[in-house]
Amino acid sequence: MKQRSKALLAGVCTMAAAFWLSGCGPKEIENEYVKINGYTGLEVSAVTETEVSDDTVDSQIEQIRQNYATYTEVTDRAAQEGDMVTIDYSGAIDGVAFDGGTASGQQLELGAGGYIDGFEDGIVGHTTGETFDVDTTFPDPYQNNPDLAGKEAVFTITLTKIEEVNLPELNDEFVTMVKGEETTVDDYKKEIRDVLESQAKVQDQNQKQTEIMDALMENVELKKYPEDEVQEYKDLMTKQYQQIATSLNMDYADFLEQYMGMDEDSFNKEVDTQVKDYVKQQEVVKLIADEEDITVSDDEIEEWLTDNAQAQQMTVDDLKGQYSDEEIEQQALNDKVVSWLWDKAKITESDSDN
Repeated sequence: MKQRSKALLAGVCTMAAAFWLSGCGPKEIENEYVKINGYTGLEVSAVTETEVSDDTVDSQIEQIRQNYATYTEVTDRAAQEGDMVTIDYSGAIDGVAFDGGTASGQQLELGAGGYIDGFEDGIVGHTTGETFDVDTTFPDPYQNNPDLAGKEAVFTITLTKIEEVNLPELNDEFVTMVKGEETTVDDYKKEIRDVLESQAKVQDQNQKQTEIMDALMENVELKKYPEDEVQEYKDLMTKQYQQIATSLNMDYADFLEQYMGMDEDSFNKEVDTQVKDYVKQQEVVKLIADEEDITVSDDEIEEWLTDNAQAQQMTVDDLKGQYSDEEIEQQALNDKVVSWLWDKAKITESDSDN
């Protein structure tokens, strides 16, 4: 019996040791500001990685060509898909005009899909000076005006101008003009792909950070704020808004009222809340980084700078000018900690992915 008991005891001890060494239990860590009651195995929703395909790049190039389009007025034919037309219109439901259903001098590109189904198709085939009716049905649901959802409407349209859209040829001369320095179509496409990939990388990382931090902060107990740091960020944030007001030649209070929709007291309370949330998260990130010995190298900081500068279409030097070296290192560390937590999280597929 004694040997059997010893064997059972040894088995229990082995299982307990395996349990704790494997990190299955929630790991509690704390400093003078926060306590974290577990930070691995966080339950988060999957983030679909943004794909940058050849079609994505071509679509971006097409938009740039559209920005440099020229227009030639057409008088010898009817409107067709791809034309830019100018119209006056008035809409009615059961013979009664409705709010937002009337406009004059409105320009639209036929086929671009900027209006409800049937509206643009109803203009195709008509000539300048014609007045005609187009029958349409509002989609259901209709976010722009829920009261119109699913309702049938008749639009009386007068076509006042037809213009043919002329897109510039995609060649080295065009992309050199756009960029402002000599380049080729292939090099310009590569540059656009690099920008889109950086934007996708930053966007995906931000989504992961939102998922991770929302789940993580559920496990955090606040002890106290580092008051000096809170005050420093509040002063910095307030100064930035004051500078914006000055640049607009506006009184600070008037700026807050007009652009932020709040008075100075309300704004200060909002700043206080946002800063405290940010500082709390920063303390949590630093605590985990210290506990797990997560650091960033010079190369990783440089990669963070390159990705974020490219995503914002600015130079690395310009981005450096907006932050201190300490802030840049902290942002790079934040990304690395989020990635570390993501790798150890329980990722669930969202309903939209099923």
